[in-house]
Amino acid sequence: MKFSLKHTILLAGLAFAMPSCSFFEVEDTIDPNNPALESILTNASRIQINQMGIGIQSSFRNGQSNLVRVTGSIGREIYNLASTELTWTTELLGTTNGGFSATTLFNGYYSDFSQTRRRAEYFKLAAENSAPSALTDAEKQGIRGFSNTVSAYTMLCMLNMQYKNGIRIKYTDLYSPGDMLKPGPFVSYEDGLKEIRRLLDEGATQLAAGGTAFGFTMTSGYAGFNTPANFRKFNRALAARTAMYQQDWTGLLSTLGESFFDLNGALTTGPNFTYSTTSGDITNPQFQQLNTTASPVVAQALFISQAEVGDTRVTKKVTKRTSARALNGIIGEYDVSMYPLSTNPISIIRNEELILMYAEAMIQTGKLTDAVTALNKVRTGAGLKELATAKPAILNDKNALIDELLNQRRYSLFYEGHRWFDMRRYGRLAQLPNDQPNHKVYDQLIRPFAEIQWDAKNPQ
Repeated sequence: MKFSLKHTILLAGLAFAMPSCSFFEVEDTIDPNNPALESILTNASRIQINQMGIGIQSSFRNGQSNLVRVTGSIGREIYNLASTELTWTTELLGTTNGGFSATTLFNGYYSDFSQTRRRAEYFKLAAENSAPSALTDAEKQGIRGFSNTVSAYTMLCMLNMQYKNGIRIKYTDLYSPGDMLKPGPFVSYEDGLKEIRRLLDEGATQLAAGGTAFGFTMTSGYAGFNTPANFRKFNRALAARTAMYQQDWTGLLSTLGESFFDLNGALTTGPNFTYSTTSGDITNPQFQQLNTTASPVVAQALFISQAEVGDTRVTKKVTKRTSARALNGIIGEYDVSMYPLSTNPISIIRNEELILMYAEAMIQTGKLTDAVTALNKVRTGAGLKELATAKPAILNDKNALIDELLNQRRYSLFYEGHRWFDMRRYGRLAQLPNDQPNHKVYDQLIRPFAEIQWDAKNPQ
């Protein structure tokens, strides 16, 4: 299914424009994350519920492009050689002594994910207060589980970008008449992860009670995950990813067992963000014409030179340019070419990542033989030899297998928003390369200025 114009219009109606603000003044900011209109929060018809459900699947894609470009740059996977916006190769790479500016453009992801989170909450509220007979009790449970899963995903993306800054896990009750959405406090990274796990667990319970079908249309990117029971497997995969950040290896394995993890299955299995050229829809924001000179996204050179010989992931993900592109001391010889067409889907989470998470849990719990088996699934899928042949010395070495795991994640999950976080959670940011002497690697982004304004107008 493609996203139609009416769903796009509905989404536009679900959010106010971000209020403008002076750099030196604090305006009457209610909420920097764009509160939604309340026109369909009571007595929504089944048709309106369906439109909202499809619309949220559309907005779910928002923030993805900004996230991977920022994480890819800081994680030294790619560079965005945008001659019209030099901060991609200066400020983001650490060349400014004062760090990020208060109004940095790199926090665009935060607004996008916050809007989707808010829309998901309004979707849940609209379903609960829908017109009589519009939805069954099971369908309402399915929407609750769907909405909590979407909210948790967006929160995890925001939290990993903000890291020790933390995020808000709540604000004033959306159900209160006249509620102006006062901000809740920022919580720590650890408490943020706990809340995300709680939301995912709650969503899993709701999806289990969601009946045989959702009360709205699931789009084509969720083929195989378009019923409450199957979408629950996606929910459990996200819970496993969250457990990984918590270093909860037992919890990771438990949630993997309820997901679509399959050690012998296709690596590509999983839900996707889909795109099209249909009017009202959008094309893949990470698609680019090869050899373009207009803001090309290029691979950091070591991704190619440090790859094992014969690794097919390299040739699938980057293509040598006919002529190198240089900007601010960075030389790009390889274009990122993961998406040959503007309509190619983008994976949200897939079995390949789940196998790598399983391998990590096996390493961390001392089950090295099982870890090697899982790593070999990914290696052979990329055209590489098994570890017993390629690297026999590391088979019983936990630290060496962690190195191998991180390397396989580097190549399997290239430019998907993982490398920076992986190196950070293992305390290895200093190992990331700097192409210029004045480059440095940040460990988090600055808190969005609009969030600071919101607190200033609503002191705790």
